[in-house]
Amino acid sequence: MNVNIVDGRKEKIFDGSTKVLIDIFRSTTTIPLILYRGAKYVIPVRTITETRKLKNKNQDYITSGERFGLKIPGFNFENSPYSIMNADLSGKIVLFTSTNGIKVLFKLIKYPGDIYISSFINLTATYNAIKDNENISLVVSNRPDGKSDEDYIYAEMLKSRLEGNEVNIDDYINKIINSHGAKRLKIMGAGHDIDYSIKVDMYNYPVIYRDGKIITKN
Repeated sequence: MNVNIVDGRKEKIFDGSTKVLIDIFRSTTTIPLILYRGAKYVIPVRTITETRKLKNKNQDYITSGERFGLKIPGFNFENSPYSIMNADLSGKIVLFTSTNGIKVLFKLIKYPGDIYISSFINLTATYNAIKDNENISLVVSNRPDGKSDEDYIYAEMLKSRLEGNEVNIDDYINKIINSHGAKRLKIMGAGHDIDYSIKVDMYNYPVIYRDGKIITKN
């Protein structure tokens, strides 16, 4: 098995490996939670304008997302695990756009290979789905202003586990709680999302991108 951690923002060309998109704070936590709360599927969207156009064409769509950490005016939800946790999204289709995670996703979809969406929320399900693959890229989203240390911490944990090592998940969670990314989230006024981003295995299914949609892989 060959497992690499890849900088999703800086990398321009990707191979045909199985890819795991990681954006702990907050896209790859929020998206599995949207499915956990009953959504039929998630449609990733590049821009706010495109999201609004899609919403105007179908008023039943739910909108969720952010730009530079802030809720987008007129959207139903933020890119926030806290805001999604108790939402009833049964049977809904959710349009989702974000500053980092979705930007990287649209780079990945140009290349062959499955793309999984992962965080602590569906850690074990992701691990079980990819553990037998020969080549795996753990793609960290990072941020426009630099490295997202929380994403690298998660990626390092998943890499170690895939390579057959015993890992203490609590140790990695503690590192994330004390990470620069967590401090940044608190400064942004979104500290409540931290606790919801480190809930281990709340969703027992892998989440995958397929044909323009993010779905639960059964």
